[in-house]
Amino acid sequence: MKKLNLIILLTFGIITSGLAQFEPFQNDKSYSIYMNLNKVVEDKIKVEMVPPIIRQDSVEFHMARIIPGTYDIENYGRFISEFKAMDSKGKELKVKKLDLNRWMIYGAKKLYKIDYWVEDTYDSEEPSGIFQPAGTSIDKDAFLLNNFGFIGYMDGFKHRPYTLNIAKPSGFYGSTALQGELSDTLDVFTANNYFIVHDNPILYCVPDTATKMVGGAEVIVSVYSPTKKVNAATAMEKVADVLDAAAVYLGGTLPVDKYAVLVYCVTTQNAGGSYGALEHHTSTVLYMPEFAGDRFYSSVKDITSHEFFHIVTPLNIHSEHIANFDFIDPTMSQHIWLYEGVTEYNSHLVQVRNGIYDTDKFLDVMKSKMISNDGFDENIPLTKASEFTLTFFKDQYFNFYQKGAIAGMALDLELRKHSDSKYGLVDLLMELGATYGADTFFLDTELFDLITEMTYPEMREFFARHFEGSAPFDLTALLGSAGIEYQAEKEVPRIVSGNAGYGFNFKTSRVKVDDVSEMDAFGHALGLQIGDELIEFNGKKVTLQGFTKLLAEFYKNTKEGDKVEVLIARKDKKGRFKEKTLKAKAVMGTETKEHVLKIMDNPTLEQLQMRKAWINQ
Repeated sequence: MKKLNLIILLTFGIITSGLAQFEPFQNDKSYSIYMNLNKVVEDKIKVEMVPPIIRQDSVEFHMARIIPGTYDIENYGRFISEFKAMDSKGKELKVKKLDLNRWMIYGAKKLYKIDYWVEDTYDSEEPSGIFQPAGTSIDKDAFLLNNFGFIGYMDGFKHRPYTLNIAKPSGFYGSTALQGELSDTLDVFTANNYFIVHDNPILYCVPDTATKMVGGAEVIVSVYSPTKKVNAATAMEKVADVLDAAAVYLGGTLPVDKYAVLVYCVTTQNAGGSYGALEHHTSTVLYMPEFAGDRFYSSVKDITSHEFFHIVTPLNIHSEHIANFDFIDPTMSQHIWLYEGVTEYNSHLVQVRNGIYDTDKFLDVMKSKMISNDGFDENIPLTKASEFTLTFFKDQYFNFYQKGAIAGMALDLELRKHSDSKYGLVDLLMELGATYGADTFFLDTELFDLITEMTYPEMREFFARHFEGSAPFDLTALLGSAGIEYQAEKEVPRIVSGNAGYGFNFKTSRVKVDDVSEMDAFGHALGLQIGDELIEFNGKKVTLQGFTKLLAEFYKNTKEGDKVEVLIARKDKKGRFKEKTLKAKAVMGTETKEHVLKIMDNPTLEQLQMRKAWINQ
């Protein structure tokens, strides 16, 4: 057995030190890739690729211009340098760079190997503009290998299998959903095609991991925390209930064998503004500021809840545009509302159905999405916003997480209306998943007809009006069917608190005033200014975690004319913070509440039945 292992390693030209030349046997079926994480030069690592045998005179090598999930132009080829193509004797072939992401290789029948250096996006000399969870890290303490930032493909050959050979520092562990053979110094992963390579990130660092079996799948949480303020075990504790609830919601069994949650943290001193997550079919990458406390883990829980549901859409349910994604110039699907919006809706629905949320919390979440949706163009149909998300409607993309989630709720309630509450969105998704699954696809232009055939004739008009058209959903009727009162606007009297816009200063750990453009009379009486940082509000310490609760108590317990004091920190002319107490008398005003959702006082039996079927409460 030891002799066999040695033969295998020598065949690939790698010994356990990772220092031998990479010279595997070339075949006409697959790619071989080698990256040595021990050899970092100026924040760059070298990638060596032996492609399948090419039987044409020239071939293009591509790095991803666009990837699924961000739906933005990233141009990962701009981080590539010293690109070379060689024959089996090491002689360089002629190469012409066509643009940022494409290289033409001439004499391709002789092509044996290409190599190039890759700079990471996090330490790029110029701002990359890349959404951080879709970025790459090359650091002595952690390597975040979003593989689309390191590995490309030969045009016309992206459906060939890949073998990834990664030499790693001693003590490092590569967390990923990819299958492979791991050793102390060299990991070997396999993937059936480039889509799977791009879709499976790897986080290398000294391991901090936690695992849990969920619905027959192994879920791994891996955390890189520079100062060890957060850890994988606590993160897993927080997400475990959501994962279990998701498995129950999806029928008890998940359509994957392994799922990886990779959490890459940065210190607050190095904090930027691009936090969040990038979903993959069987994993997700979270890029987070590192700070201890429930708020961090709650964010991980909420983000993971969303990303985890991508195992349904688009892993199991997708159109031809996802199944054969063009990483250079993709044709966009009409159904990002399904891939992102329904996924977002499900991530919250599953929590209310399993008691993680109560009804009021769930309604608050949906209300926030309705309010956010008001900031986007209501006249753009969901299908058109999706189809042209890279061009005309690029600024509407974030609305898929708002209006898309509302559309998911509306679709759920509409289906239940026609089925006497017995058939909902989850039933539709399970049927679509069983019909199509990960290895096939529906035709993009036929989805609404397919759903209509599978469900009820009335659904076709519903899709035409609200998805292909821009008619607003009748939320009064839809929510009313489940015993929920809905009002688009409602005027109510309330003590006012300033109506300033607030942010957070990570360096001082204080809530700060960011916007005073719509400040009310009380805020002007206090004299709040942009840049003021709140220390105490009416004698109570202001914290980011407790600020909302503090204001709620202020509204509840304060009467008109009461004395109010706010202790702030304000910069002087030399830029130094000085504490100052602002004083004013409480003012009664009116508040226009938008998208008011309230549980009906006396719902009918039918409404109670619908609510129970919908949110299990």
